[in-house]
Amino acid sequence: MAERRRLLIDPARLRGAQALSRIGLTASEARYLKRVLRLRPGAEVHVVNGCGQLFSTRLTTEGDLALDSDLGVLPEAIAAPQPPLGLAVSVMRRGMDEVMRMACELGVDRLQPLQAQRCVPQAEYRPDRWGVILREAVEQCERLWAPELLPILSTDDWWGTLSAENLRLIAVTRDQACSDLSTVLAAQKCLPGGCWITIGPEGGWTSAERESAAEAGWCGVGLGGTILRSSTAAVAAATALCSWRRELQRT
Repeated sequence: MAERRRLLIDPARLRGAQALSRIGLTASEARYLKRVLRLRPGAEVHVVNGCGQLFSTRLTTEGDLALDSDLGVLPEAIAAPQPPLGLAVSVMRRGMDEVMRMACELGVDRLQPLQAQRCVPQAEYRPDRWGVILREAVEQCERLWAPELLPILSTDDWWGTLSAENLRLIAVTRDQACSDLSTVLAAQKCLPGGCWITIGPEGGWTSAERESAAEAGWCGVGLGGTILRSSTAAVAAATALCSWRRELQRT
């Protein structure tokens, strides 16, 4: 199967291009198409707006993209996946870039960086870098809906952010009273508000964080019989959530 060359372009830019049937490229976009992909004029490029719409364009000799159809009549438009899935992750020293990329590829819809009490000082908050990683991942994995990267919050602020319409799960270890994530998900049939799971730092949750989460309605879940790194736990949780949603959509 031929490779599908894709660009993720902001919807506002696409709306502005409608009258001209042309999409201007930024310097980085032009460099990517011409120098990285080595495309020549006439090559087809699929453009997505990150909001469920895809349409075909062709690279022109002038260096922009010509629309194969008007923006008002797009070849493909899909609704956002339901229920929405969210992954909240305590920032970590290593592995955060990979978590962002893999969560996007797997199909997570919303990503929430957290500042937990035991996050190490070297754990940096890098939203600009993560935004680039997510953009590239959207283009590579051919999803039509781009995930939303939310501003960082402290755990104190995070626990009370979501309503009871959401299934709110927090990954824990060494707690025999908590069911496995797969068991909790298997019992869910309808979640209008969506599902969130929160992953703690390498040093684990403090007792105060666990108590605050429980008071706010968060349910503790396990991710297996071994102790996982935060980055591994985040990917394992994202995999379980997205697999559960696919099965839910088939029924």
